[in-house]
Parts: sequence; C-alpha cells; structure tokens
Amino acid sequence: MSKSVKINAKTSEIAPYVSDFTKWQTWSPWEKLDPSIKFSVAKPSSGVGAHQFWQGRWGAGEITITSISESIINFNILFNDEHIASGIIRFSPQQTHTYVSCEIKGEITTPLTGGYLAILNQHILTNTVELGLNNLKTTVQLRVTDKGNKNDSQSSSGKN
Repeated sequence: MSKSVKINAKTSEIAPYVSDFTKWQTWSPWEKLDPSIKFSVAKPSSGVGAHQFWQGRWGAGEITITSISESIINFNILFNDEHIASGIIRFSPQQTHTYVSCEIKGEITTPLTGGYLAILNQHILTNTVELGLNNLKTTVQLRVTDKGNKNDSQSSSGKN
C-alpha cells in the first residue's frame, strides 16, 4: 500500500512533523477515527529510536522510527502484539514543492480470518494514510504560510 501527496513546502519544513511523535497529533487522523484511542510517546520522542504506543477500540500497537536520511524515514509497526508492518516515508523535493509518499507493507498472522482481516485492515489503513498525508499537507502549508506572513509583518515598518 502506497499513497502520496504534493506539499508546497521544503522537506526541512515537513520532516519534523513526521520524525517527532509529539507533533503527530497536529495531523494524524486516528483520534478523529477512534475517539477512544490513547497515545503515549516514549523517549526519545523524535529521531531514530523514537517510539509511540497506542490503545483504542481496534486494538493496541506501537511504532518505532528505525532510520532517517534526508529523503527517507523508515519505521516499524506492531499491531496487537502479532501483526508486523514496516513503512517508508519518502520526501522527493522539487523546485517549489515536495512529494511525500508513505508505503506500508505488513503481514497478518491471524489464522483463518487472516485474509478477511487483511482486506479490512488494508482498506482502513489505505484510507487513513491518505487522510493523514492530506492533513500533513494542510498543517505544514498553513504553518509555512503563517511563518511567511509573520516575517513579512515583522520586516515592514507599519508606516504607509
């Protein structure tokens, strides 16, 4: 499963929202989809080794950032202590924007119902990742615009 979005910002303006779990609440769609979900962020909260846990209506899980480069953030996810997934978030900078893509690959290990569970999870996960990327786009672009407006207002004298 892979989804992508075009964000009108530099990679350096986007990456901190992905590599720091304390910033995920500004764009992650999970709390709206499952109001019962509770997140806890371990230390470190950002960078390689950053770790986040959750518990909600659909179960529990944890995510760990395993490596970071200028253009890629790799992570592992463990769902309900048995379903393992790995993911990659890629940043592809262009002149005026950055393409951000998220790819998640995993394995459903539940016997018998695994196939049905995989289809359901794939549908939910695909839609949620797409929603999350769109939320990330909105969050970052608003912050970049606000930052630009503050700089403009601070640099002007205010006199006509």
